Amino acid sequence: MAAANTSSPPRLELDILSLTNEARNAYGLRRQEYGRYRHHCTQRLHRIRKTLGFTHGKDKSYIARPISAATVTDEKYLHLLLFQAERAWGYAMEIKALSTALDDPRKHSHYMNRLKKAAKLSQQLEEICSAKTGLVGVRTTLETQAYAAVMSGYVLFEAQQWQGALEKFSAARAIYDKLSLAGTPHQEALCHAALDEIDPNIRFCGYRLRLAKDGVVSVEELVQMSAADKASGSDILLREIEHLIAKTREERAQDVSSITWRSKTLPLKNAKLATAIIAAQETAAELNNASRTTDEKLEQYDKILQAYAAAEKQVKKAIKEDISAAAKVKSSKSEQNTAELNMVATYIAYSALRHSIDRNLLLAQEIYGKLEGSEAAVDREFDVQYQNLVKAYDNVVQNLVSIQELPGIAADIQLSALVENKLLYYKGWRCFFTAAAYSKLSRHVEALALFGRTQSSATQLRSNLGRSSGSSDDVDADGFNVTEQELGEMENKIRGRKCQVHAAWYLEAGQHGDDLQDQLRSMSLDEKSLDEVKKLFIQPQPSIKLWRMVHPPNRR
Repeated sequence: MAAANTSSPPRLELDILSLTNEARNAYGLRRQEYGRYRHHCTQRLHRIRKTLGFTHGKDKSYIARPISAATVTDEKYLHLLLFQAERAWGYAMEIKALSTALDDPRKHSHYMNRLKKAAKLSQQLEEICSAKTGLVGVRTTLETQAYAAVMSGYVLFEAQQWQGALEKFSAARAIYDKLSLAGTPHQEALCHAALDEIDPNIRFCGYRLRLAKDGVVSVEELVQMSAADKASGSDILLREIEHLIAKTREERAQDVSSITWRSKTLPLKNAKLATAIIAAQETAAELNNASRTTDEKLEQYDKILQAYAAAEKQVKKAIKEDISAAAKVKSSKSEQNTAELNMVATYIAYSALRHSIDRNLLLAQEIYGKLEGSEAAVDREFDVQYQNLVKAYDNVVQNLVSIQELPGIAADIQLSALVENKLLYYKGWRCFFTAAAYSKLSRHVEALALFGRTQSSATQLRSNLGRSSGSSDDVDADGFNVTEQELGEMENKIRGRKCQVHAAWYLEAGQHGDDLQDQLRSMSLDEKSLDEVKKLFIQPQPSIKLWRMVHPPNRR
């Protein structure tokens, strides 16, 4: 006797964003023709009901046919609820568009009733598509939750219940933000479009609740503040989204058979390793959001490094298993498989170090802005800040050294040359800011010696760039090229700061005006270097006298 088929029926899918976006754009909403869109929804509902044999009848033969989880045997039943909600929402928007102001109580009541009906139908759709029923997949469950949250948010927004509206819009935004990471490029674009529609409402709610800081409302901060209320179930929601993202990555990993790095194709035969690499790449891709603040970017870099650490753990496990298998049974391809796994390990370590470099440079940029920007305070703890700045550049140098030591990097002559130039470049900046720290402490002899070492690094780097000028136009996907402009800016900075220290040292040593003037003129300062020297004379004390020595008045 054949065994009974116990497999569960396939789950239904409802791509709400795709369906609504296509219908709205095709039937009137490009020109804000809400009446046309409402008419389309009515016709579409009639066609679906006829297809399903789910009509109500007319007049005395009218039979109410409510939709429940038991009724739904086809995804078209879900389409019925969706476009009923869309029709009610379109009707509400039509009333609002035709009324310059909803001062008429009857029109306002009609408008609110349509919105409430849209919210009620969307909530009914959410209940049918909930995880309890098991009718639909995880993505559909989350999309219906977001859709219902947006519709409920509109009702609360129009009722001027700002806190409730903020919570609903924030919940929807959190879902769409995460769903953009777990789908096709088309689904990602639709999620981003949904975010663009929600964000103005969140900002306005924050404004009315007086949550803005200095008149500026950050959407991300408002969403985080709203998500802090765990009673709303946002923690459970986020766990469901993370589960969906992990599942999507596993599905994508099955289709990914290799990665390409430095013109080499590296096969990925281990599914867990492929999933970990995809997770790290997607986490890194989130940095492209230009609206992120510096603190948010630093936090995202930490997530990227954690993701690559997880990938590194997986590749070490794969290498260990490969060594164990090769010890038992050797074949003609054993060495090739081992070499490919080692190269994947190099790629993962290289990627982690590359993002660590970017993180340290971002941190250095922030510290430098505080130290020498226009908002730098006079009484700032310069020694501590410069120490942190030097430490950030020291970390960059250590990361570059670690890249040089990775297996296989030395054999890549072009990459090795680029890394070597970048190492000289950041060693120069590390030495430069160490010298600047000494000059702030009025230890001019040490500062001059260090600025001399910085000039030596810049000279050696220029020599290297001159030898490799033939390949300078090559595309550098890793961003390791040192440009002529970058090197020129460094040399100008060194000359200007060195002149500053010379001037300060001569001043402390009690040099006479003529001798000091001759020494400074012998340095052949350009405009940028001269700007650096001017900083010295902004200070009080006898610097004004020294400034007059450098720039004597014209005497006729």
